[in-house]
Amino acid sequence: MKYKTIIYVILLIIGVVIGAGGYSILWNGGSSTAESQDEEKTLYSCGMHPNIIEEEPGTCPICGMNLTPIRSTKSTSSKKESSERKILYWRAPMNPNEVYDAPGKSQMGMDLVPVYEDEGGASGVVTVDGSVLQSMNVKMDFVKARKLTPTIYTNGTLKTDETREFNVTTKIGGWVEKLYVNYTGQKVRKGQKLADIYSPEFFAAQQELITALSYDGSVSSSTKNQMLNNAISKLELYDVSKNDINKIIETKKVNKYMTLYAPFNGTVITKNIVEGDKISAGKEIMTISDLSNLWLKADVYESDLNKVQLGAKAKIQFSYKPEKEYEGKVSFIYPTVNPVTRTIEVRIDIKNANDELKPFMFGNVEIRGNDLPELPTIPETAVIRSGKESIVILSLGDGKFKPIDVKLGQYSDGYYQVLSGLNVNDVIVTSGQFMIDSESSLRSAVNLFSSAKTKPDSEKSEMTEEEMKNMNKSDSNDEMKSSSEKTEEHAHATSIVHEGVINLSAIDKNGDGKVFQDMMDWNVISDEAGRCPLCGMYLKEVTIDEAKKNLKENGFEYK
Repeated sequence: MKYKTIIYVILLIIGVVIGAGGYSILWNGGSSTAESQDEEKTLYSCGMHPNIIEEEPGTCPICGMNLTPIRSTKSTSSKKESSERKILYWRAPMNPNEVYDAPGKSQMGMDLVPVYEDEGGASGVVTVDGSVLQSMNVKMDFVKARKLTPTIYTNGTLKTDETREFNVTTKIGGWVEKLYVNYTGQKVRKGQKLADIYSPEFFAAQQELITALSYDGSVSSSTKNQMLNNAISKLELYDVSKNDINKIIETKKVNKYMTLYAPFNGTVITKNIVEGDKISAGKEIMTISDLSNLWLKADVYESDLNKVQLGAKAKIQFSYKPEKEYEGKVSFIYPTVNPVTRTIEVRIDIKNANDELKPFMFGNVEIRGNDLPELPTIPETAVIRSGKESIVILSLGDGKFKPIDVKLGQYSDGYYQVLSGLNVNDVIVTSGQFMIDSESSLRSAVNLFSSAKTKPDSEKSEMTEEEMKNMNKSDSNDEMKSSSEKTEEHAHATSIVHEGVINLSAIDKNGDGKVFQDMMDWNVISDEAGRCPLCGMYLKEVTIDEAKKNLKENGFEYK
């Protein structure tokens, strides 16, 4: 009897233990399954607007693009790890600079998110899965040291060489008796006659010279010489040439006209007189310019001024002869800034053989700047402009990326100098960095969405009866669409997705020179506004030329 009692007690204990173990297994398994189902719940987001998060598939309310499924990044294991990880501080989800010592609400009323010691959240580190990186087409490159030679691209206008211009004037008054150069643009040679001027003052000055020559022994030789010199000096002050003065002395005859001569070889730029005009002393008769050398005046921005120096080589192209490239050198940098355009003029000397170039022609200018010292450089595609800041995405390895604020130096040939923020051999993102920024924004949006879902039921607003009726009415209207309409829509959707050589002229049925094109699927083109049947995005109106450019850049054939 005693042994039977002991056996019954042992069996009872074993039964209790087995029952407790089974209950524990069932409880944990159910809890785990519930948590797993909760954690694996799929959310939907817009690829163009990652802040749009929905629980069910649909379209983006902003661009109309189809929402794509995203995986929840949480798991039971991550919860356990997060409970064991050390929290550095709490920050606002929309403003990383707004930090707190304890959980709570941000200034915008959002739930604060924790920043853990090992995830680098304080530095803005973003972790992106490898498969996601591949789909983003992210490209990376090393920061390399280079010697840049900045090139300044600007434009300018040809001007005449001011040092080779001459204004033809007369120092006496009179009348234009004969004009040897009678049209603008006429070429003249040095010493060529320009005009004959009749002037009573010139006539009287010649008479004085002849009178001084005719004096005989009635006056002393010194007095005669003085009178003669005074008469010659007067004619010289009237710009009478020595040859004409000697001719008067030899012949002792008075010339009726004073002749004006060309001072050098050149071209008549302006002509202000005609035969018979009365002129006064100092009147500008014509302007002659030597066009064998021209000045090109180009505008340079203040920020580029330190790249230019005297003697810098320049290449110039003109639209009238685009296949020919002219060369010149910077001969002068003007000392003032244009207060309207905030530019400085630089002067470039250009040889003008055979008068190919004409004053006031417009040219495209390429000025080679000073050689810069060797510094770390990055491609311009790697820089994200954010207001006054320049951001570069630095790769930390293992799918981790960190935005770095860099200070940029000079720019040349698609590269920027890096003055601070990066070092040589650092790995940076050169393509797809905006997608990484989008991925970061997406995760923040998921966190916000999840935190909003955890609010108490008492805080959730209840749907009114009127809203329920409107929703039911909307659903019923959607269901009323006939099968014929659906068939027509399907046919239209198929017709605007083009394959092979795309004939844009045939698509433009109304002949207005414009079509509607999808900015994601470039071969989706229609003559009417609508949505892309592939992604649901609204079509954008573009010109035929813009559509051709988009197709060409994305590898599609067209005609």
